Parts: sequence; structure tokens; C-alpha cells
Amino acid sequence: MAPKGGENLRDKSQDLFSVKVFLTAAGVLGLVFLGLTWLSRGGLNLGDGSPQIEEVQLEQAEPEPEPPSQLSQGESILLATATTTLKENGAEALAAGDYAGAVTAFENARLADISDPETLIYLNNARIGDDEAYGLGVIAPMATDTEEAINLLRGIAQAQTEINQAGGIQGKPLRVLLADDRGDVAIAQEIATELSQSPDVFAAIGHSDGATAAAADIYTGGFLPFVSTSATSNQPLLANDLPIANALAFYMAKLNHRTAILFYDGNSDYSLSFKASFEEALKVNNGTMTAEVNLADLPNSAPTKPPEAEIFVLSPGESPLQTAKDSIDIIPNDKVDHFYRHVFGGHELFSPDVLELFGSMATGTILAVPGAIYQSGASPFSDAPRALWETTVDWTTSASYNTAQSIITGLGESPTRENVQTAIDRNTDDAVHLLRVNINPNAATGYDLLSIGVMTKDGFKAD
Repeated sequence: MAPKGGENLRDKSQDLFSVKVFLTAAGVLGLVFLGLTWLSRGGLNLGDGSPQIEEVQLEQAEPEPEPPSQLSQGESILLATATTTLKENGAEALAAGDYAGAVTAFENARLADISDPETLIYLNNARIGDDEAYGLGVIAPMATDTEEAINLLRGIAQAQTEINQAGGIQGKPLRVLLADDRGDVAIAQEIATELSQSPDVFAAIGHSDGATAAAADIYTGGFLPFVSTSATSNQPLLANDLPIANALAFYMAKLNHRTAILFYDGNSDYSLSFKASFEEALKVNNGTMTAEVNLADLPNSAPTKPPEAEIFVLSPGESPLQTAKDSIDIIPNDKVDHFYRHVFGGHELFSPDVLELFGSMATGTILAVPGAIYQSGASPFSDAPRALWETTVDWTTSASYNTAQSIITGLGESPTRENVQTAIDRNTDDAVHLLRVNINPNAATGYDLLSIGVMTKDGFKAD
């Protein structure tokens, strides 16, 4: 028989085991309770309700904002010398969609300065409002060469005003979008891309010389008709200077004059192109160049001794006209046939302001002017532009007006880019009008232009 003390130990051990089992069971139940509570609350919370474990959320990358548009239909004033409070009020109203307010502001701005073409373009656009319209992009050097930009825009504004006032193109108005590439290739490409990708734009005009090639490639890829103001582009504003050079050299020979001095601008693509064309034309007509004066390189390019010449041929390019006039003045009268300076020039001299600069020397000046410019509704010697701007214009105004008219004609026939291009291609007229200038104080412009005849590829026809 086992001793009683051993039985007591076994009883105590069993009791201790029972307690352990109870405590373990209670602990498990407690853990289960806490787990259920944690799950019901979405996690284990602290006393302040803040989760100990935060959910990780993946942030989506925000799309990059689109670059601001380089184009303005009136929201931005681009013409550097023509920013006024009235124009700024119009721009703010148009940007806000307040077209009626924009019309009023731009009308007041035009009353303050009727010669500003940017104001008239924006006024026309404000009158269109958000109605459907055919778009035309115009890129002009408004920050760097305001005079060139103004003359270019005047032709565009006149064409836009005339067609919109007449009821539009088959009832649809013309909206003009302005831009300035500032001679920057990257900006020019942005402008060309934006215009090409806009289905409501049917043509573009302009761009600076240095940016034309880069922009032209984009227009070609986007099948958008493009006419450049650069003389060296595939489709310049003025198609060809060779007929002008041929007409001047031919008429020199007809007058039995054989010697000439050429004044040109070595920094101007157009002037250099004309120089090459005239040199060739002079040889064909048995003429001789006694001197060539680079107006952009004076006094270095001035003749070392006064050359003898019968004709002074002038292509000033981008040089100041006063420089050209002063250069002609340095040639003594006794070196000039009949003691008289005979000045010959192309469309660059086709302006009352230019002729006025030459004073009495303007009398007898011979001009060779392309028919498209001479007969243009925006000719410097016609009434319409003078009434619209109350000032004179130059050949750039005529050329841009003619190009805009070709675009309008194409849209009227069939509103497609392809048909607009066809209409532009048709606008090539190599006929050149030979004109003699007479000073007439009683004429509206101060000058009479006497027609000598017309030079075509078939020859000269005298009037």
C-alpha cells in the first residue's frame, strides 16, 4: 500500500494541472475575442481610433499639362508696338468668352488707332464669337520687325474684313489666328504642329527666314497649304523675281542703255536672289555692270571712284531706304547719262512712301511690278487700303492680300486643304507691268503711274 502522503501529492498535481488548463483555455478565448474585435473594427486600434497599420495606396501619376498655345485669335496682344489698354481690355474679354465686350473694346481700340491691323483682325474674330469658321494661320515677326508684320497683316485683315462683311465663304466667316515664331525653330515647329493638327485651319502664311524650312516640313506632313514670306522657300509670297529682272534689263536695252550700277542688300535673301537674276538678265541683253554696292556693308562696299553708269538699279531688301537714296546721291551728276539719275526698281519701290523719300529723283523712275501686285485690291496706289488704314501700304500688303484671296477662293470652291492648295498654285502670274513714275501733287498718292507695257513669257507688249 502506498503511503497517504503520496496520494496528497497526486491530488495537488491534478489540481495544478486543472488550473493550467483553465488558464490556457481562458487565454485562448481572450485572444479569439480580441481577434474578432480587431476584425470587426478593420484592425487593431489605439484608444484615439488611429490605425496602427495604414493602408498603402498607389498614387496615379498626373498627366503633364499641355503647353500653352502659341496661337492667338485675340486673347494675346502680339504686336509689340501696338499694346494699349483698350486692346488689352478686348483681349481679356475675348479670353473670358465675353465676345460682346471684346467687340466693344476692339472697336474703341480701332477708333484710337485705325492703322493697326492686329486690332481689326481681333475685332473680326470677336464678331465671329464661338461660331464655326474657316481658320487661317498667319505667322509674322511682331516682336522683332513690326513694320514688316504690320504690312503683312494689313493685307490679311483687309481680305478677312471684305469676305466677312460680304457674308462669309458660303455663309461661313474667316477666322485668323496670329502667331510669332520669333526666329526660333522650336517655336516655329510648335506653331506648325498646332496649326496642322487643327481640322478647322486650312492654310498658313508667314514664318521667319531661319525657321521656314523646319516649319515647312511639318506643314507638308500635315497636308496644310503653306505660303512663306521667305524669298528662298518653295512657295514664297512673291513667286519669282526672274521676270522682274528680265523686264528691267530688257527695257534698259530698249532705251539703248548698256551700263548699270546695282544697289542691293547682302543680308536679304530676296535682294541676293534678285541680284543673281539681274546679273544674268543684263548679260543676255548685252549690258554691263559697272559697280555693285552692298547697302548692308557701307561704307566698305562703296566704289573707290565714282563709276560711270546710265542706270541705277535698286533692290534695297531690308536696308533702310534712306541709305539707298544717299548711296545714289554720292554718284556725281557728270557721271550720269544726260546729267540725270535714271532709277530702275522692282516691286520694292512700288509705294508712295518710298517714292516720296527719293524726292525729285522719283520722276522718271521705272518700276517693274508683277501683275498680281499692280492689279491687287490692296495695291499701294489703290483707294481701298488708304480708306481702311488712313495711311499708305507697301507691296507686302498687296501680296498677302492676294494670297488670302486665293485661299478664300479655294474654300469657296471646296473647303478642303487639297483644294486650297490647288487655288494657291493657280495664283502664279509671271506678267510684269513696266511703269514710269511722274510726280503729280494733285493725285491722291502724289504720283501718276504711266503704263509702258507688259512683259510676259511670250515677250513685251507695249501700251
